[in-house]
Amino acid sequence: MAVKTIAYSYWRSIQRGARTFASIPAELKPDVKTIARDDVAAGILTAEQYETFIGEPFTVE
Repeated sequence: MAVKTIAYSYWRSIQRGARTFASIPAELKPDVKTIARDDVAAGILTAEQYETFIGEPFTVE
């Protein structure tokens, strides 16, 4: 499944502090989590930052 383009916009808004993960539409939450996990895997984001932004511990799936 491809990540929806709008999810990237929501993810950037979360990182800027303009939105919270809780405010993201339910159908986009899995895509936003995927982007956040990819950022952790790429070293762009730490697991601690992931937890702060997403509100749950980072786990490898």
